Amino acid sequence: MLRMAIGAIGGLSHFIRPGDVVLIKPNVAFDRAPKLGATTSPDMLGALIRLVRAAGAAEVRAADNPIESPETCFAKSGIAAAARANGAQVFLPSPTSFEMLEVPGAKLIARWPFFYRPFRGVTKVIGIAPIKDHNLCSASMCTNNWYGLLGGRRNQFHQDIHNIVADLALMMRPTFVILDGSRILMKNGPTGGDLSDVVHGRTLIAATDQVAADAFGYSQLLGRKGDLPQYLHNAHARGLGEPDWRNVAMQEEQVG
Repeated sequence: MLRMAIGAIGGLSHFIRPGDVVLIKPNVAFDRAPKLGATTSPDMLGALIRLVRAAGAAEVRAADNPIESPETCFAKSGIAAAARANGAQVFLPSPTSFEMLEVPGAKLIARWPFFYRPFRGVTKVIGIAPIKDHNLCSASMCTNNWYGLLGGRRNQFHQDIHNIVADLALMMRPTFVILDGSRILMKNGPTGGDLSDVVHGRTLIAATDQVAADAFGYSQLLGRKGDLPQYLHNAHARGLGEPDWRNVAMQEEQVG
């Protein structure tokens, strides 16, 4: 599935060159088992690391700054084990891992602490995020995933969730993204906690436009009717992506 999805947007050789140092950003925000759908699938992460290494990457890194205990989140989600077993280095946050980042044009994070240590020397960035319900902004997908790179008192941004997510699209322009619909947390997100809230989506989306990927995931996989989340419109208004996913470089792959 993963190879086919990436192949449809040009293939890894189009994005990854021999010698690249690649950072992969999964969503490891919560202390949850993989089956609960609140975090990136460790199986998908492992497959992505293997493909990136096979494409010639000199080094692959996996990093996140979870909301709950980083060590516990990385362990219980299976992300740490999957990353290390497939040859990636895991970066956990520490007080010295953050530096001030300038994001010209951002409304809320024009100058904000950023999880910078794992990015030193990085040449390519890939996001791999689950699809899940979100109690504040309706859905959490690729664009929300970059929230885990912020430090400081980031919880204050919950009061202006749609502008902060649009700011994240400005802060991070990834090489490409994978929207992980192998499991979908349909309700009680973003933390989940009940298997009855999770469905097997059996779908992956690869995209060079994270706004388009999120728009597809919201309408086609979460099955939300009506308008898209406001943060996607905000990002589009800033020229950061195209919510009309039919007109961008994106490919969905499904398995029966």
